Amino acid sequence: MRLLDLLLGQTPPERRQRIGLVLSGGAVRGAAHLGVLQVLGEAGIRPDLVVGVSAGSVVGGLYCAGLSPRELQKMSTEMNWRRLARITRPGLGFFDISQMEQFIDKLVGSVTIEELAIPFAAVAVDILTGELVVFRQGSLARAIRASCSLPGIFSPLEDGKRLLIDGGALNNLPVGVARDMGANYLIAVDLLPPPLAPMQRPHNISEMWSLSFYTIMRARYTDARVADVVIQPDIAHVSFIDFGQTDYLVQKGREGTLAQLERIKSDLGMTT
Repeated sequence: MRLLDLLLGQTPPERRQRIGLVLSGGAVRGAAHLGVLQVLGEAGIRPDLVVGVSAGSVVGGLYCAGLSPRELQKMSTEMNWRRLARITRPGLGFFDISQMEQFIDKLVGSVTIEELAIPFAAVAVDILTGELVVFRQGSLARAIRASCSLPGIFSPLEDGKRLLIDGGALNNLPVGVARDMGANYLIAVDLLPPPLAPMQRPHNISEMWSLSFYTIMRARYTDARVADVVIQPDIAHVSFIDFGQTDYLVQKGREGTLAQLERIKSDLGMTT
C-alpha cells in the first residue's frame, strides 16, 4: 500500500491481472490448443499475451492475428503434411517447411508480430549457440517456421548467423518468457503429459524420431512449476503426426480446460 493511501485511510484498487497463455509444442497434438482457447473464450477469459512453441506458435500466432478457434479447427480438419512440407534431399533435415511459411503469409497477409491484435512471442533455439531465441517482432510466418523446425526431421531456418530449430529443444513450456512480457497470471498448456501406459510402437523413422525428441523434451520442463495453472489434456496416447484426429484433440483440449476452469475463474476474481 502506498504511503499516501495509508495517510488517507484508503485502500488502492487491486491491479488487474495480466493473463499470459503459454502453448507448448506437440506437432499435430497442437489441435488441442484450439479446445483450450474455445473454453476460455466462452468463459470470457481473453489472454493479454500469448507465447507459443512449435505447434503452439502456429495456433497462438494465428489466434493473435485474429483467426477464431472455430475457424482454426475447420482449417485443421482439412490440413495434411503435403500442404506444409515437401521432401528434400537429405541435408540438415528430410523435409522443407518453407511451404508452411508461405501458407501462413497467404492466410494472414504477411503480417508482422508487432501488428498483431494480441502481443505474441514465438520461441526457437539457435542450435549453434544453444540459446533460446524469442521472436517478438518481424514476420509472423517466419517466426512460426523457425519455432516449428523439428531437428532432424525439418530443415532448420537460417537467419543470418543463426541456425534455428524447434524451441522445444530447450524449453517446450517457456512460462518465463510470458512473465518477462508482463504477465502476472500464467496459464500453461502442456501437450506432452507423461503416458499412463506404454506408447504405441513407432512404425517408421519419423515416428521414432518424434517420439524420441518429445520424450527428451518432457524431461527438460523447468518453467512449468511457476505457472499458476497447467492444463494437461488427456492426449498422451495420441499420435504426433496423424491429422485425422483433430476433432478428438480439440475435445480433449476442451475437457482439460473445463477441469481447471473454476480454479482459473476464482483466481481471476470472476463471479460464477
